[in-house]
Amino acid sequence: MIEVCDKVRIGKIFIDAMSCRQLLEQLDRMVKNKSFSYVCFCDSNLYMLATLRTDVCQILKNATLVLPDGISIKLTARLLGQKISYRLPGPATMLEYCRHGAKSGLRHFFYGAAPGVVEQLTLNFCREIPGIRIVGTYTPPFRQLTSQEELDVKKQIEQSGADVLWVGLGAPKQELWMAEHVGKIDVPLMLGVGAAFDFHSGNRRWAPPWIRKAGLEWVYRMFTGGKRVFWRNLRCVTLSSLIMAREIMLSHLGLAQHNK
Repeated sequence: MIEVCDKVRIGKIFIDAMSCRQLLEQLDRMVKNKSFSYVCFCDSNLYMLATLRTDVCQILKNATLVLPDGISIKLTARLLGQKISYRLPGPATMLEYCRHGAKSGLRHFFYGAAPGVVEQLTLNFCREIPGIRIVGTYTPPFRQLTSQEELDVKKQIEQSGADVLWVGLGAPKQELWMAEHVGKIDVPLMLGVGAAFDFHSGNRRWAPPWIRKAGLEWVYRMFTGGKRVFWRNLRCVTLSSLIMAREIMLSHLGLAQHNK
């Protein structure tokens, strides 16, 4: 029996709070029911974008699940008097569900990343996860696809018989892509996992386990990703912290807006 999971509200966004085991059960059910679902992983960057952009906000509202990726989401929920017991980052979830799916023969398709990344990702996962079924990959060009290319990709994914489509385009591009294509491509489940392709392929260094457990991946990325990543992440952390602090202040003053 699948347990009912809690929803936590942070500003305009509902976050689905559950354990990893509960999440695996939920994902299995989506695949089995062929319900055309898409799943988003909400960290401080995506939350900031959803606050500033109505299109991103609506995409998160329409998502089947919005999962707590970053430590800031968990801490903000606590300061709002709500509880998120488990963080469910995209890269860790991808690894866990691929391992879990190998037991039942789930078929995976990888869409995204830079040239060569998904090929190396496929090699790594086939070596590390016995029984995994990767039925296709596609790396889109750094431009909008033509109508014919869109049809070709749709055909490739559908003919592969994929159960799970992993999308690694970075936020918010991957969320926009999933929302645009859900129900138009015959694949039961899409998950936008951002940098997971780079980490699991070895294209970028994944933070050591103790840093991930502490929720400090963002700090690790800032100081290992070069100047561009440092300043981008600093801006993101600053803006998202201000936005979340505002939500906490409004909540404690009884002025929080619950926009539908």
